[in-house]
Amino acid sequence: MHQYGVFDFGLTEEQEARAARLHRDSVIIDLLFQGPCSPDVWTDELVAEVDALGSDDLFTVAFFLKERAIAGRFPAYKELFDASGVTTAATGGYVLKDKAAVLDAAHLLARELAAFPWLRRAHRADDIRAAHEAGEQAVWGLVQTNMLSPGNLDLIDAAHALGVLNTLDCAYNTMNHIGAGCTERYDPGLSHFGLEFVRRCNDVGVIVDTAHSGRQTTLDACAASTRPVIATHTSAAAVFGHDRAKSDEELRAIAGTGGVIGVYVVPFFLAPPDAVNPTIELFLDHVDYLSDLVGWEHVAIGTDWPLALPYHVQEATFAGKLGEFGFRPEHGIDNVTRTLDGFRDYRDMINITRGLVARGYADKTVQGILGENFLRVFEEVNG
Repeated sequence: MHQYGVFDFGLTEEQEARAARLHRDSVIIDLLFQGPCSPDVWTDELVAEVDALGSDDLFTVAFFLKERAIAGRFPAYKELFDASGVTTAATGGYVLKDKAAVLDAAHLLARELAAFPWLRRAHRADDIRAAHEAGEQAVWGLVQTNMLSPGNLDLIDAAHALGVLNTLDCAYNTMNHIGAGCTERYDPGLSHFGLEFVRRCNDVGVIVDTAHSGRQTTLDACAASTRPVIATHTSAAAVFGHDRAKSDEELRAIAGTGGVIGVYVVPFFLAPPDAVNPTIELFLDHVDYLSDLVGWEHVAIGTDWPLALPYHVQEATFAGKLGEFGFRPEHGIDNVTRTLDGFRDYRDMINITRGLVARGYADKTVQGILGENFLRVFEEVNG
């Protein structure tokens, strides 16, 4: 059986004890959380059930385990959440396009909160701190796929009021009415509607996210926003060049707004396809670079991986539809079931804390990167 949280950083016994204490005592926030699950948790019975759905739609199957947990048929859900050590994470995954999508998301969140007494909605920073103190978890609303069009900006107000929207990306990989995504052919920056979008987010209390946004769209969002701008899950292009990574100019612009940059653990965004055994050290290399470039106060975690699905379902729902998500062959996504050695499962979350200790970060810095940095942004925007 696989052992989690034991990647060999060469830590001393004293360092291990320090890492365990920090992981236990810190508010830990994952800015892009795919759920406290991974392919490792799927039983033969659950695999048979998801196969019986006969669906190749990622959104349909992505919530399969959560739906089973809500129905009381997957009690390990809470155990996995606790084992990760995560205090709060993003909930979402819907496409912000119309009122029906918002209402569906709100309905799912209401069912989730009703089914899990240990889970609370994070409206403000104090909700997150209270969840940590009580040994519980909290959720906040994130949307990556932004399909807003002129005339429906009020959906931002509605989704925020219903508790399913706290962060919203300008564009997901490709072009939309607001701006351009990071894998688009060219990037003219924010449209006039995009400027209205940023202003509305600022007014309502929604954090502008640029994780999947293109270079000029990111820079424009930072220049237009009066509140901190973030990138929930990205990396530094100077460390490894990829369309999903951000240039030094973008990273400085985000930090200049008071925002944070979450680093993911997605292997094909951190190393070339022919990399042999990519490890969690790659994630830490980006954390080091960002800390040196913009200051550790602007660094966070946005794992984004692994998908909480059986491997063959990942192949069917993601690998087979890369073009629909705005990815092309040159993006090197040759194996969608691959994970970093050291982050195979969310039970490996403590390896991030252990790795930060191994890299020599002070306690305050570790706590900042684990969650306090984003909590500062959340507090500034949401109270």
